[in-house]
Amino acid sequence: MVFLETALDSKLNPLVAISRAGSLGLSGFVNKFNAEPELLDDLNDHWTARIHKKERNNFIERSQNFALRKRIRVTFVSGDVHCAAVGVLKTLRQKGRQELAPQMDYRYMVNIVTSAIVNTPPPNAVIGMVSSLATKVHKTMHYCETDESMIPLFENEPNGQPRKQRFIMGRRNWCAVYWDQRTEGITFDIRVEKEKGHGETAGYTVHVPPPAWPKPNRDR
Repeated sequence: MVFLETALDSKLNPLVAISRAGSLGLSGFVNKFNAEPELLDDLNDHWTARIHKKERNNFIERSQNFALRKRIRVTFVSGDVHCAAVGVLKTLRQKGRQELAPQMDYRYMVNIVTSAIVNTPPPNAVIGMVSSLATKVHKTMHYCETDESMIPLFENEPNGQPRKQRFIMGRRNWCAVYWDQRTEGITFDIRVEKEKGHGETAGYTVHVPPPAWPKPNRDR
């Protein structure tokens, strides 16, 4: 992602220069506001963008401290990227140790990405490019014992056919949220459009467990 940002931001990028000149039918590659690459503008909206990284990491750390002190599960719901995906933050697994169970992990925070049903998804090439980064090891927050990855939620297409890109769904979607009375957790049901404009959707669910870690001694 950082590599793509750097390439698009470079003054030496020939596509940017050609687009600004309105040549070869590439004028849509840059936006009309400040003639910067349109895709770069979208990437800068992501909370993992380089320009937001320090602020974003600080926010996550503060959210972790809040979750620990108040014994509250924190979940992020975001969108405006015109696709569906689920990211997860959790305690970094130490070598030789078992991974901490989500219900016992105050750092376990799910990020539900969903966009309004009226939004058209990005081109398949963009979805494929971003999906290829999903399996990359992100060490941005290892300094505070936090790991981050994406959940391979989309094993199948809405019509049931298997799919290769398991991490990001490039279809119009919306999300319903339910409280599970049995487990006292929260279920996020991402509803993905089967066929554009027909109104029928398929569900992809993520269950977020309630907090089970003890409060710190100072709060008791």
